[in-house]
Amino acid sequence: MSAEGAGGGTGDVFERVAGLLRLARTALSQATTVLFQPTVKGEKKMAAVDRALGELWQEAEDLASAGLATGADQNGDIRTVITDMYVGEDVGRMGVLARQVGDIAWARQTKPSLPGPVRDAVRGIGEDCLTLVGGAQDAVASPAAAPVTDAQLADIGAQHVRLCRVLLSESASLDVVDAVDVSVLSRCYVESAQRAASVALHMALFRETAPAS
Repeated sequence: MSAEGAGGGTGDVFERVAGLLRLARTALSQATTVLFQPTVKGEKKMAAVDRALGELWQEAEDLASAGLATGADQNGDIRTVITDMYVGEDVGRMGVLARQVGDIAWARQTKPSLPGPVRDAVRGIGEDCLTLVGGAQDAVASPAAAPVTDAQLADIGAQHVRLCRVLLSESASLDVVDAVDVSVLSRCYVESAQRAASVALHMALFRETAPAS
């Protein structure tokens, strides 16, 4: 990732980061499809998850390596080092979270469906997370796109709290395995949204602070 690309207006930096968010969203979306539509080509969907994650982790590793190399240079560009560090960490973590959703989705292929209200609650959190990640991708790709808002994050967080209340009150009548799955899934979606918002915010700051060409 080059500082010259951002300052020079080529958009290479933003295109690359938007591409990382696209890969993260693809992996998470495919995993979510397996979770809620287990009979719809589950193996192919999981293969798509693996492909997207493979690309995502390779890109994230490249960023981390580049950031370490540049950071070891006293004359390295601060903007490049900080951006590589922030973005690489966030998108790498999003990959881990998508993998967790995929693993749970695949493991649940042979289990009964979750009770309707709980299933709907998890689906709602997942859908809103995917919408937010898509919005973050758009915001990174174009300064004209609507930014990710605190209200969007707060809404996803509030849904998570309501679901936790149901789980802790045992009103959902779930067994321990199902309750753990639901809890981990919801946390994965919430953190994915937070990480995507963090990337979008950092890239907005990166754009605002670009040196005049």
